[in-house]
Amino acid sequence: MVATLSAKDKEVYKVKSQGDFFILKVYPDELAADKEVDIVKKVSMTGYAPQVIEREGNKVLYEYLEGDNFNEVFKLATMNDDTQTMELLASRLSIFLQMIYSFTDCVMKNLDFRNYLIKDGRVMGVDFSNVDSGMPYEDLASAITCALFNCVGEYYGCFPFIQKLLDCFKLGMMDVINEIKLKLESVSKKTKESVDVELLIDTLANFDEKSVDWRKLI
Repeated sequence: MVATLSAKDKEVYKVKSQGDFFILKVYPDELAADKEVDIVKKVSMTGYAPQVIEREGNKVLYEYLEGDNFNEVFKLATMNDDTQTMELLASRLSIFLQMIYSFTDCVMKNLDFRNYLIKDGRVMGVDFSNVDSGMPYEDLASAITCALFNCVGEYYGCFPFIQKLLDCFKLGMMDVINEIKLKLESVSKKTKESVDVELLIDTLANFDEKSVDWRKLI
């Protein structure tokens, strides 16, 4: 074993064998392993997920992927007001999310930017345990919520990322505003962060990149 990685619903380890690194996941039971392995096998065929190397009961060995952590790149971009990088991240993430739906008829449900890597010009997933049936707009709302909670500085700092996501999904803010509110309330309770959800929702409801000065609204 090289390192123990954090995970709420399973044990995750970075291990080394014959000079190569792998990810070992130990699930609570075989049913939990079945669920993620089935999704990963489908997605890995597209090149957007690690390969399943070996499985024994509730223990699964996955390919180890090297790349830049999505959340770290996103936070740095918001800290530096790097609009170009934020828009690129949004485009790549939207491709990944829409590909997931196309190949599995499922959505990621509750996004955590820490569970994505940027490798070879694409966003790749490393955790598919929350994947379930749903509609793409749910993932869009989840991604927007995740962006708001991980933005460095004021919320408006990540709005170029949000605008690009909406454009990629060909949706407007009001198409997903109710779902975003539910996601914000849920994440706020889990993280116990003090967030004025109503104020933030009002701000998002007036979302119009061309005419709104976000710094005056927040």
